[in-house]
Amino acid sequence: MATVISTTSALFLELDGKTAGPLRTAQPASLRVDKATQSTGRETVVRRSARVTLGEMAAECDLVEPGPLIDWLQAALAGDLTQRDGALVVADVNFNARRRIGFRGARLSSLTWPVLDAGGGKRPVSLALRWLVDGVDDAPSSGKVKGSIGRRKAIVASNFRVAGLPFGDDAVSAVHLPTLQVDWAQDSFSGGSLRLRLGQRRLGELAVTITSRRAEAARAWVHKLVADGSIDESDGLALQVDLLDATLKKTLASVQLTGCLLCGMDEEPLGAATADRMATLTLRFDVGGMRLTLA
Repeated sequence: MATVISTTSALFLELDGKTAGPLRTAQPASLRVDKATQSTGRETVVRRSARVTLGEMAAECDLVEPGPLIDWLQAALAGDLTQRDGALVVADVNFNARRRIGFRGARLSSLTWPVLDAGGGKRPVSLALRWLVDGVDDAPSSGKVKGSIGRRKAIVASNFRVAGLPFGDDAVSAVHLPTLQVDWAQDSFSGGSLRLRLGQRRLGELAVTITSRRAEAARAWVHKLVADGSIDESDGLALQVDLLDATLKKTLASVQLTGCLLCGMDEEPLGAATADRMATLTLRFDVGGMRLTLA
């Protein structure tokens, strides 16, 4: 199925009976039917529907304010992978519901952040999430979308600061936050019956781009850190990325990153700097834990 894009319609997410907020885009689950075949002669083949499988659902939303969706993401980051029931609701521009795609047993499978870039203009912090479901109920709908619709402005991806770096907190021009990936498997027992779902969380790398004015200090820190040829847990950093308002004074949301162990440093080619753009370097970290809080 094609992605539903909010151009002439309004898209909303429901979770556990509550409106979780507006969406930028939404992707219904794809459906596949696996066929089993059986030969009954030299030429005759009997085809039987063996199993119906549903693909991932997906959505993109702006990070705006606390609510059921943020609760779900915060819980997953903390290790709580409890299944949820909910729906994608398609409404008209007056918030009259037109279609409701209910889903059962939602299991978060991915959470991706946009790049935070100090020179990136006024792009919102839009989160991309994906989830698996046990089943869907797709039907026409009517009435007004339930619950209140948030009126806060979206947080801007260029307004941020990073705390916890040992060579200065004004050193960062861009941040690639870790992606959360959840691998789901089914544990079988009792004669092969599938009973229990197991989710294993994985955090991707954190990448921090360092400005030219702090590049020398960053390189010195890295070379000192790896001077003995190894890095262990005691060398981990606790970093915090604050998302700020337009004045760069008020914190609207924070991402706490614990156990950040250096895993790489990349420099641009020497001589690549221009009059319009200074050379930078990028530090990469393995991340032990991640937490999201909103003001």
